Amino acid sequence: MIHLEPGHRIVAETLAARFHAPPDKREAVDVTCSDFGCQYYVCVAQEEKHILRVSLWLRCFDEIRDMVGANYFQEMYAGMLEPTPRQNFKLTLAVNLDALPADAEGKDALVRKLSSLKRDVMGAPLWICFKALLEGGRPPRPHYVIHFRPEETMWVIPANDLVVVVFSIAFENQVEAAIAKVFLQEIEISRRQSRDLATAPNVTYTQDPPQELKQLKDVDKATGKDFIGFVSLAINKRIVDGGRLEKAVTLTEGYRAYLVYHIKATKSQLHTRIRSRSSNWLQVLNRAVPEKLNAEKKTISGRTFKR
Repeated sequence: MIHLEPGHRIVAETLAARFHAPPDKREAVDVTCSDFGCQYYVCVAQEEKHILRVSLWLRCFDEIRDMVGANYFQEMYAGMLEPTPRQNFKLTLAVNLDALPADAEGKDALVRKLSSLKRDVMGAPLWICFKALLEGGRPPRPHYVIHFRPEETMWVIPANDLVVVVFSIAFENQVEAAIAKVFLQEIEISRRQSRDLATAPNVTYTQDPPQELKQLKDVDKATGKDFIGFVSLAINKRIVDGGRLEKAVTLTEGYRAYLVYHIKATKSQLHTRIRSRSSNWLQVLNRAVPEKLNAEKKTISGRTFKR
């Protein structure tokens, strides 16, 4: 299994090139790239080369902003958040390249923060609930509901001693749905049977809503026609303690992307093996062509005969 990077690599490389470039060698840039369920836009205008702007489009941004409040993003991106985002985007940050940290470590830290924009925006409820769990407090809301895809939802349900995160998973492609079911069942079984995973969060995969979700009132739990099941993760204080808060947010928010990545990799591997096996069988069939009858043959002494 491969853990995905928390940030977008193309965005990070673009930002790093501009942050570490001398002022007299700055170049304009216009980069658009996509991630799992979001779109980035990085821009340095020709007439304003000292300002770099990073914009993000995320389907559920308005929903998240209503739950966490507009001040949340103003505090997280202090001095960078623009009041009006770029057209067709939900959030725009402006960075003054003349006011960057002087040391390379500070610049690299800012690169990591901006390239992880999608994680921190979609994971805003996770940051709030995990910090409250770590500090022994209570989040401002009893639960958070994020419709991050047309037929998929993430519920964040804080309790006294843990935070339960529930995903509804759906795949349109039947092959991907079948592979996803195998993956999710295997993850649940491995967590239950392996001693090495004893400290990992509890994972359950069910067709029915988990108990924590059933207890929520006035919450839409409807699923679409491509629904394959609910996955719930139980995060306790031990998992986020000891400087592991950021890692816990990264892995939890990226759970669905992690699943999709490995499903696509599995399909690619299966197709490669099918093509290889088909090529081998074609070679066998080509070698199995019967000899032509009545063909003239020659003996070692040079005499010919027909068979």
